[in-house]
Amino acid sequence: MTLYQFNFLDELEQSEVLWDKGVMIGDLEDKVYKYILYQIDSFYVELKYHKENNVIQGMKTFASTDAPLKPYLDKLDLDKLL
Repeated sequence: MTLYQFNFLDELEQSEVLWDKGVMIGDLEDKVYKYILYQIDSFYVELKYHKENNVIQGMKTFASTDAPLKPYLDKLDLDKLL
């Protein structure tokens, strides 16, 4: 599946694809939100989850491995992989 194909789906279909094919690769938190990063084939989906209200507030998709991934990469402990 491509990023374009995923973005063309409606919200329910996107959720099903994310559940079936998505691989969680990281998460971040602030006071209000938890951000969960998934990879699907060659692109990424970031869910914005409101912690107190227990609901998904948004979804961002991207294929770039530069700036959008940096906050997640900074959290990785590469020593465990060696």
